[in-house]
Amino acid sequence: MTTGSTGSATQVTERAFGDVRVRLTRATGGVLALTADDGVLVVHGVRRGRVAVRGGSAPFEVTQNGAMLMSASTAMAAVLRPSELISISVPVPAGEDVATVVRPASGGDTLLSGVIAFASEVVTAVDREAVVEAHPHIELLIRDMVARLLTVEAVQETPSPMRRALAVIMRLYADPQLSSRRIAEAVNLSVRQLERQFRAQGTTIAREVRNVRLDAAVRMLGEDPTGTSSIDEIAHRVGFSGGSPLARAMVREGLPVPSAVRTGVRLAG
Repeated sequence: MTTGSTGSATQVTERAFGDVRVRLTRATGGVLALTADDGVLVVHGVRRGRVAVRGGSAPFEVTQNGAMLMSASTAMAAVLRPSELISISVPVPAGEDVATVVRPASGGDTLLSGVIAFASEVVTAVDREAVVEAHPHIELLIRDMVARLLTVEAVQETPSPMRRALAVIMRLYADPQLSSRRIAEAVNLSVRQLERQFRAQGTTIAREVRNVRLDAAVRMLGEDPTGTSSIDEIAHRVGFSGGSPLARAMVREGLPVPSAVRTGVRLAG
């Protein structure tokens, strides 16, 4: 398992527990290069932030407490928000054949967040000696958690209405006429029913549409430092009515203004 970076401020902490490796990568921006060697399965979980991944059959995003699976693959992860990436590397059990893969994990939210939180705790533990002494148990526990995650993955549960709605948002965010009603109709729910799904996760449909548009704008601004496209043009491409509404939305979310993103100013930590 390797993690390199370009155009970003990164801090890496790594711990080994037998054949299991856990790495914490903190990045304020730029692109991370992710690699999973043959015979190794890597779970890359986002503890905080948001990253856009290219390397699988189609680009996808991973947000807080989400994860992706990699085996015998390489991928590039663009850091859309200051992020903490937890990478868990485990050997593929003897006799098992894991195909080359780069894809988002679809396991249960509780299980995913538990794996990510536990790995984060052991890699950042203050009492290093206590962790070293207990490493056989930590290795077995991490292996077991990853095995259970893969079992859930194999079941291929039907995506929840919220996951399906987020997929609709990712596909249609650039349409300035995208509405909660249109998203709800796409997943065969009423607006009220779908809003309840989002509120249960501490968010709203409108907020997620705005976040996806902001992330796309940040990515486009970072990829166009010379100003080939105007800020107004980029705003329209991601569904905002103009540069001023985009700038106001970015400030409300604690992001730099568009011109600062374009010139390379990043948020700290």
